[in-house]
Amino acid sequence: MIRFNNNVSAELQDILNIELHRYKREIPSITYEEWDMLVDWVKEGNSPYTNGDGVYGDDGWPLDFINTLRFWEDMREDFESDSESEPVDTNTEDPDFIENPDNEKPFG
Repeated sequence: MIRFNNNVSAELQDILNIELHRYKREIPSITYEEWDMLVDWVKEGNSPYTNGDGVYGDDGWPLDFINTLRFWEDMREDFESDSESEPVDTNTEDPDFIENPDNEKPFG
């Protein structure tokens, strides 16, 4: 049994315990780290089928907690691999570079 925060009602605790165990059966490839984070999330009175980041899937429904964690991890890995493989060109000697000495707005 999970030890819930004091502000979580007994009725909600029963519901969340059922959801958590059903969720664990639905996602068998969950890691220990993910499980610990999920349990902390549920202890606070949150459903494992929700996320606190407002992340939605392609179908328009909110992603569940673990898939949101994995989404952010994938985004971080993609960002790190992009920044390693594509260095930023800081060359200011670009022949197409036009300096705006009067600090004018380009479109009025």
